[in-house]
Amino acid sequence: MKILLVSSFNFDSVSRIDIAPPLNLLYIAAVLRKSGVSVELYDLNLVSVSEMNETDEERLRSLRSKLMEYKPDMLGISCLTTAHFPFMRRVAAAAKQILPAVKIVIGGVHASLFAKEILENCSDFDFIIIGEGEEQITQLSQAIEGGSLEDLSSIQSLGWVTPAGKVVLNKRKNYIENLDSLPMPAWDLVDFDCYYRDHSNWYNPKNHDIKISIPILSTRSCPYDCNFCSAYATMGRGFRKHSPRRVVDEIEYHINRYNHNYFGFADDNLTLDKKHVLGICEEISRRGLDIQFESFNGYNLASLDEEVVNALASVGCIYAILPIEHGSDWMRNKIIGKKLPQDKIFEVMNLYKKHKIQTRAMFIMGFPEDTSETLGETLKMIEELGPDMADVFTLIPFPGTRVFRQVVEEGLLVENIDESQLWAGMLPLNTKGNEFYIKPAAMALDELAYWRKTFDNISAELIGKRKK
Repeated sequence: MKILLVSSFNFDSVSRIDIAPPLNLLYIAAVLRKSGVSVELYDLNLVSVSEMNETDEERLRSLRSKLMEYKPDMLGISCLTTAHFPFMRRVAAAAKQILPAVKIVIGGVHASLFAKEILENCSDFDFIIIGEGEEQITQLSQAIEGGSLEDLSSIQSLGWVTPAGKVVLNKRKNYIENLDSLPMPAWDLVDFDCYYRDHSNWYNPKNHDIKISIPILSTRSCPYDCNFCSAYATMGRGFRKHSPRRVVDEIEYHINRYNHNYFGFADDNLTLDKKHVLGICEEISRRGLDIQFESFNGYNLASLDEEVVNALASVGCIYAILPIEHGSDWMRNKIIGKKLPQDKIFEVMNLYKKHKIQTRAMFIMGFPEDTSETLGETLKMIEELGPDMADVFTLIPFPGTRVFRQVVEEGLLVENIDESQLWAGMLPLNTKGNEFYIKPAAMALDELAYWRKTFDNISAELIGKRKK
């Protein structure tokens, strides 16, 4: 059995990392190899393109060549967001044209949210893994290799179509509780030279040679329910952890094998469990590892205190995102559901400054309840916090979120949409732009445009100060 895993996801404007190895597929590859499957990884982001409008075509040409060379029995496609689905649909079609017998399985947030509709409308996809998928893809590969596809009912959280044309969505029974039971991600499949970039402009108090920020995952899932987030669709609500020893084993592996010295925790809530994060810090200290690190999603501010920040700083935390979301207490806590008091935000910022940790405050504008007054509170908080960097992103109402359902029901979308076609991924959600998708109930779009420009100017001013 040969499986090719394909990714085309890259980091968007929320992160300063523009490209990184696809950690989700490296976990999948590791469990497949453990079961005896031959696996290769193909990251379409690494395909060299000449013109922006030719990007998709050149990536598809490259994929066709890889398929003809490798001839996999199964193609595993990662589709993390709605915006990626139309292209991944073309990937599946291209694969079936070249290898009609190849079995194609897709996973990710978008596929998990619209599994039934995708299977009903896209015959190129044979299977959908709904949510976390290491166990499912292993069992599915065994069924395919054994020719036993008549009954897949024992594979939890799997979507498929029966020979009679009926769509079946198997229910999920559980998530992987013992994350240490998973093998380490298959890092040896990665050609790191393709991911190395010039990071000489990064804050670098240890003066390391930083070539890449290696993604490390120490926990899975998020128990919170922020109205703009759909992460629950893949990892559920139950908070699960690797052991600190296992986390630091992976970090030390990178140091010893690749001489990597900079890491980015990909957790949604690295610091939610105080014992867990302190255990990681203690293990890094005990081994004497000379590293620097950040958190791609920021640390959960409500869970931080002086002991935790001291520990993080002592073992190499040098850059911290503050996912504040809004300057208004009412908006942040009652509307968004952040459960983060203002005094905690300032407390954590002061701790970061004490340890000379570079800070980047993150906010979102354009919620249905926003007004010029609430956005003015965000501006005031930025000015009073004094972060090294600040970004105020325009709210994107992703399908599967509470805010998406709200704006549809209240008629607040700037453009009307056909909900029956959401599965196709044609909703034009641009994570790199500043388009307005929502018109707040008490604001005109020209008022939003004023605040968009105001926040952009603030961000630019802070960047300008750093360069001086």
